[in-house]
Amino acid sequence: MPCCPSCTSKQTVKNGHIHTGKQRYLCRTYGRQFVEDPTNKIIDTETRELVDRLLLERISMAGIARAVQVSEQ
Repeated sequence: MPCCPSCTSKQTVKNGHIHTGKQRYLCRTYGRQFVEDPTNKIIDTETRELVDRLLLERISMAGIARAVQVSEQ
């Protein structure tokens, strides 16, 4: 089992899966949930500005997400 990234405890248990299918773990000591190798997709500022401009044009959030190829979240 992987160590907790917050407290480095080895008292972790499996706790389901995230939406991408990766295993989620729960730290029994700290109570924190985590994924062993997270893949954070950072959206650059240029794309953020484009989304903001498209929102001002009253385009739906789902339409913007599809056009810019980012998640609605």
